Amino acid sequence: MNKITARLTYGVHLWLQLIKASDISTRSGLRKAELERKVREQTGLNAAFVQCCGDTALWMWKSYHKLYREWERRVKRARRGGDERWLRKLMKRKPSEPFSNGARRKIPIWFDYRIGSLEYSKKIKISPRLIRISTLKRSERIIILLNPAKYHIDLLERGEIKSFQLVKREKKFHVHVKVEYEVQDQPVRAIRGVDLGIRRSAATVLLHPNKPLRRGNFSVIRDGEKVRRVNELNLHVAKLQRLKKWEALKRIRNKRHRVAEYHDHLTAKLIAKISDGYIVAIGYPKGLRYENYQGNGKRKLRRLMTRWAYQRVIRYVQVKCAERGIKAIQVNKRWSSMTCHHCGSRNTERVKQSILACLNCGLIYNADFNGAINIGSSILATPRSRGAVVDPALTSDELAEETSEAGSPRF
Repeated sequence: MNKITARLTYGVHLWLQLIKASDISTRSGLRKAELERKVREQTGLNAAFVQCCGDTALWMWKSYHKLYREWERRVKRARRGGDERWLRKLMKRKPSEPFSNGARRKIPIWFDYRIGSLEYSKKIKISPRLIRISTLKRSERIIILLNPAKYHIDLLERGEIKSFQLVKREKKFHVHVKVEYEVQDQPVRAIRGVDLGIRRSAATVLLHPNKPLRRGNFSVIRDGEKVRRVNELNLHVAKLQRLKKWEALKRIRNKRHRVAEYHDHLTAKLIAKISDGYIVAIGYPKGLRYENYQGNGKRKLRRLMTRWAYQRVIRYVQVKCAERGIKAIQVNKRWSSMTCHHCGSRNTERVKQSILACLNCGLIYNADFNGAINIGSSILATPRSRGAVVDPALTSDELAEETSEAGSPRF
């Protein structure tokens, strides 16, 4: 396995050089006989492997050009606005070409039907699902036994297997399978606004056009279990560091990340589960990290933000909703928590961290729910709450009651 994956990585590296030298931008340009012959002679791979390596290299160049165009657009915007501090940061973030810094890890390629297959065998009782991969010798194949979870088995049986790839991480090989299946769109009855938070995982509000808000429309998703488990691991890591137990530290070096990912999956799965028949509008805090730079006097907030993986949660929510045929839209949540959802005024102040008071209309409301309402109403033709009837302000006791009524988990 190590030898063939190393040779495939070398094949991708050669294709990257040929694509740049020949200025190739399409798959048809890769199919030139002289280019494929060069790669075959230097790697010893057959035609099928060489073509798969070329497809991967072409995708890497397209991804680089996309990132570079986005970077150029941001640089031009920063120069027009005269933002020197942001411009200096952007210049340090210039995208680098593929393989410009060398190969730090093996590059996986997508295997098609010519060089590999995912099969089901009733004869093998230990693991009936396996993968067969062609080698460079005639009539010899590598057989890899798989140990998929129930979730993966359901996906494999649900759709059509297109291809797979071998990914090496931390001296272990993982199989990533591409499955294609159709999901019917659900009829839309309402909109669920989702406001992600640092102290709580998410606050959601269900919005029905031209209807007042009721208690059953509110829900809170907490992540207390995630925080507790991550804090336990932090204390454990600190203890091992004091005792200089380096081998034990190596074994658990990625455990905190896996625990956080697991609970983020649970949060996204729950949001998708309670959103059947609705459009999900999830707030994206655009520019939040840029505005909270080092030296702005908000050290405590920056420390909290380092543990807030909001982009990952948004991505998981979009994936889980797509699996159910639910449309999930990413909305800029700027000013959503500071704008009164009843009158639209920004003349507001925070009585507490979780309570918003509007100085224009006198409304006192939970800040997270206020933000979720603004996020959800931003995709409506007109803001749903202008002149609408709303419930009175929510106290801390009522928030706990909302959570239990909505069936939200106590994470």
